Amino acid sequence: MTFYAHTRKDQPTTEWQTLLAHLTNTSNLAAELGRDAGVSELAQTAAFLHDLGKYSAAFQQRLQGASIRVVHSTAGAQEARRLFCEGQMQQWLATLLAYCVAGHHAGLPDYGSVTDTENEGTLLARLKLNLQDYSAYQSEIPVERLTLPKRIKIRPLKIEKQDYTRFSLAFLTRMIYSALVDADFIETETFVQGTKPRGGYADIAELCKKLDLYLAQFDHPQNAINQKRTETLRACMAKADEKPGFFTLTVPTGGGKTLASLAFALHHALSHGLKRIIYVIPFTSIIEQNAAIFKLCLGEENVLEHHSNFDWEEHRERIRASAPDDQTNQAENKLKLAAENWDIPIVVTTNVQFFESLYASRSSRCRKLHNIAKSVIIFDEAQMLPTGYLKPCLYAVAELVGNYGASAVFCTATQPALQHFLPGFEFRELAPHPHDLFYFYRRTQIQSVGRMNDEQLCDRMMTENQVLCIVNTRRHAKGLFDLLSQSCSGDVFHLSTLMCPEHRKSVLKEIRQRLKDGEPCRVISTQVMEAGIDVDFPVGYRSLAGLDSVIQAAGRVNREGRSAQPGQVYVFEPDSDLAKRMPAFIRQTADVTRQVLRDFSEDPASLDGIAAYFQSLYNLQGSHAYDERHILLHFEKGTDELDFDFRSAAERFHLIDHNTVPLIIVYDERANRLLEALRNSPYPASFARKLQLYTINIYEQEMQALQSQGKVLTYADRYAVLADLSQYNPDSGLTIPQSGQGDAFFI
Repeated sequence: MTFYAHTRKDQPTTEWQTLLAHLTNTSNLAAELGRDAGVSELAQTAAFLHDLGKYSAAFQQRLQGASIRVVHSTAGAQEARRLFCEGQMQQWLATLLAYCVAGHHAGLPDYGSVTDTENEGTLLARLKLNLQDYSAYQSEIPVERLTLPKRIKIRPLKIEKQDYTRFSLAFLTRMIYSALVDADFIETETFVQGTKPRGGYADIAELCKKLDLYLAQFDHPQNAINQKRTETLRACMAKADEKPGFFTLTVPTGGGKTLASLAFALHHALSHGLKRIIYVIPFTSIIEQNAAIFKLCLGEENVLEHHSNFDWEEHRERIRASAPDDQTNQAENKLKLAAENWDIPIVVTTNVQFFESLYASRSSRCRKLHNIAKSVIIFDEAQMLPTGYLKPCLYAVAELVGNYGASAVFCTATQPALQHFLPGFEFRELAPHPHDLFYFYRRTQIQSVGRMNDEQLCDRMMTENQVLCIVNTRRHAKGLFDLLSQSCSGDVFHLSTLMCPEHRKSVLKEIRQRLKDGEPCRVISTQVMEAGIDVDFPVGYRSLAGLDSVIQAAGRVNREGRSAQPGQVYVFEPDSDLAKRMPAFIRQTADVTRQVLRDFSEDPASLDGIAAYFQSLYNLQGSHAYDERHILLHFEKGTDELDFDFRSAAERFHLIDHNTVPLIIVYDERANRLLEALRNSPYPASFARKLQLYTINIYEQEMQALQSQGKVLTYADRYAVLADLSQYNPDSGLTIPQSGQGDAFFI
């Protein structure tokens, strides 16, 4: 009997792929994909095992069209435990393979309990299932071809005196799984759809040449600021030969850290045979700016932007301007394929995409993990690493550096004391003389002005022609905007996450033009204005918050150093009913900042002030605050078994508040066209990314308030759309009703 894996029915005659061919091709590809992560042999064996269940007569009947349910992925998991049972090392590795094989379609499972039933989907439940006979595989795959390494080539993570061996083994499982599912997907895709245009990008050596050619324009700087930027750039490049590991790049706003970090990363990768640069950024607004620089230096075709707000249509138009349509389509298709598994030399992505992928259980999110091995990972605005998930995030990065050949660079003007969480790990600074840099680039003076009510704040802002005020909550920002607008309508602007990204982009464009032309411009904003937004105000106000937030806000003041005198940044404590409901972590960071403002009143933004702030904050908060969802406990239970809860950890690891839901705003004609196309499309899921530019995230109770008044339509059973545009203010965005009654409508 000939056993088959797949059929292709879109041809004049049905084509069949033999199961042996699929397993052989997938195992060879998995071994290749797993090489950089050091899991070639494990991935190859997992690939031979993953579809053993297809050797059952029932599955072959299903391929012929029989309506039979066959759980084919469990067979290989059971076989792994049966074949490899001699000694603890083999048993451990067999369990790791069982996780991968059992989850190659449904996702990495939880370990479960011996009492679990079939429907619970845990590993233990699946290992005791009674399956259709699949033993025919032995006629095509000799058991001796299935091997495991003699030892595990990883160094278990240790933090001070605590051993995280099981966490390291769980991470190893993810790498094996990633190579397996990526190979399985690509091999199946190749048979069913033909070879896709994957890879073929410029290599690191070529990209280094491109960057060096671009940087040549800075070889002879004419002014002091550019001379200092070039000095920092050259210092970073000079350290590229240092051994891979942890690095920091502590450079003030305006110091050129984007190009300096990229130059270090590319030359470091070239020196040590690393494969790609992954730039991880907290905000999409910064991603768009940095990605534009990288594309200018290295070529549009070599840079992948992987974030929710990426506009494929805009990208297509940029390529079309310099290339024929056929080349445009090929370049776009290659980038879309690279978004699946990051098989591209330069990736620019978000904290959310990067870290949630590291803890994901679904195969689609995990395909990229093996390509993170042997990468230089740059964390821009490192102070924005998610506090409540800081330990699991840093421990995952420690795994990538310690066991998978990666280097990590933490870039920021306000460097957090990450050594506090990774004692014993060496962090090497790339910037030359950071204290001198901070003194050189100091363009603002931060001073505390004590308590201030809303009327006093607005009166002070009215005395300024151009001024920025950043507060901690959307409610406070909206209230101040309304109050200030009563005095100078037309000159006041508002920015918050209650405005969709396309709206914010439009408002920022007008703000920048007014600043450039010297026209009156008074801006009230939430933290959305802080990091990475390229604006330059002469004066700023910041509601008391974490010192890192205060310094980031100050980076929007006298940014270009146009004023010979330091720009003034006034930190105030709001005396307002609108500001009373603040998240607990903001209140806590504000308390620490208050002390630093007293102790370092002359220069709270100094490196000493920043170090004192983070040290006090970390000492004040208990260790549980940095793993508030108890992610690490899913992999370190203290049992004798490799008892990992992959699925549960993935469900709990969400950097964006899981109590928020998306709402689409029909902001412009393009949004209208997208929604019309959505209504008539058989593939509504394909519109999710396109609609991100018009999406805001609101709390569930806020959505319920809108729905209760019939102000929300639901498209295609999945997209909530604001139906009543009177709820969306063209100046300040969405207005949330306090309460109401009624039902939502569905389309």
